[in-house]
Amino acid sequence: MNEFEMIQQYFLPLTMGRKEAEGLQDDAAILDIPEGYDLVISSDTLNGGTHFLKKETPAHIAHKALRVNLSDMAAMGAQPLCYQMNLAFSQFPDEEWVKGFSAALLSDNEAFGVFCSGGDTTVAEGPLLVSITVTGLVPKGQAVKRSTAQAGDLVVLTGPIGQAAVGVKILLDVLEIENSEAFLEAAHKPTPRTTISDEICKYARAAVDVSDGLIADLGHVCQTSGVSATLELAKIPFTDETKALVDANVIAYEDLLTGGDDYEIAMAVAPENIDAFTAEAAAKGVGLSVVGVFKDGQGLEVVDENAEALAFKRPGWTHF
Repeated sequence: MNEFEMIQQYFLPLTMGRKEAEGLQDDAAILDIPEGYDLVISSDTLNGGTHFLKKETPAHIAHKALRVNLSDMAAMGAQPLCYQMNLAFSQFPDEEWVKGFSAALLSDNEAFGVFCSGGDTTVAEGPLLVSITVTGLVPKGQAVKRSTAQAGDLVVLTGPIGQAAVGVKILLDVLEIENSEAFLEAAHKPTPRTTISDEICKYARAAVDVSDGLIADLGHVCQTSGVSATLELAKIPFTDETKALVDANVIAYEDLLTGGDDYEIAMAVAPENIDAFTAEAAAKGVGLSVVGVFKDGQGLEVVDENAEALAFKRPGWTHF
């Protein structure tokens, strides 16, 4: 199996037969942007040894690589359309690896309504690198940004925090616990909230996906919007399994709030819109939690039941 045979056998099916991909036989894809829409573009790169273990399964790598990109589309209120994928192998890959990787991508293509429009495959020194650039569509001028939160807006989350951070600690052998499946699933296969992209576009004033940790990512919204935020710990959603670990002193709230890899969406929502947003999101199977409020000023704090601010050593993950 040479490079071109690999592309035709395993990656061509990822185009889902879409004509825009030109059968992966041209130099580029050709996308038709519908009138009245903007094209939204985002990239994420996953490196072996940094974003996934070098011994990780090809299916887990594929799911993570695509889904973290789809999460960016949800945060912008965009419906994902397609993606370009670049792979840099440390050596020519085993065919069984490619088979497992492409099968996982095909499954997600079908689940999230996207297709691969092209990309590149190479061999380079160093660990495996998977880089995906995703494109999506949003009504013209209505993309949701980080910089538009206002004082008085509610801080709203699409789902529980910290479960994936526990999963990462298990993968790194930092934690060893019984019944770890739910935590590992959260780390391996995050759920991008594209199901409610339209509702996020309709109701969220500002938004960010929680990749580097709730405190860090929501802090970016505060900084770029010129506001502050106060979160109430008691209102932040955690799964029962995660909360049990905190109660048993196995893990701390700081680990959950700064660990990252949640890929939930943190949003600023005007109070008058929260009831309608909650109802429409629930109709699509996504529960929303109001966890705080944006205010005038600078910074972000999390307060306990006594209104005492929690202290954090760091806000979240950073590469540098």
